[in-house]
Amino acid sequence: MNQEALNELAEQARERPVQMSEWVCLNMSQFKAVLRQQRKIDDNIILQMNTTDTAKVSECKALFAVLQAAYQRRDHDIEFCLNVLDQKIKQKQAAGTPSFSLQAQYEWMDGERKVESIVKQRTLDVFKARCPFFEVP
Repeated sequence: MNQEALNELAEQARERPVQMSEWVCLNMSQFKAVLRQQRKIDDNIILQMNTTDTAKVSECKALFAVLQAAYQRRDHDIEFCLNVLDQKIKQKQAAGTPSFSLQAQYEWMDGERKVESIVKQRTLDVFKARCPFFEVP
């Protein structure tokens, strides 16, 4: 994979195709679609590694930067939505209104945080196996 292609991937990882908002956080199907889109880089890691000259540390470093940007964006979005849900739950509780569905959604999203750590680990395992000369920080 040439440097231009890696730069393009890095830019795509930094882009936000869907701006995370309260509406996205409260709409589970929309949030799932956003996560699915954001995890495409992890889903395609083997293809990416097959087109990367893994003997070159610079190419592994560039691909790792793309992965890191994607991880940071997803972590930010999940935390943002957890905060939105937490605020909504507190508002409902203060008003004396049941918030069962919001609590269930919060628990599901907290579970997504755990799924995210598994996705990252699997991707990094593939990355480390294919880029043995690059030391992951």
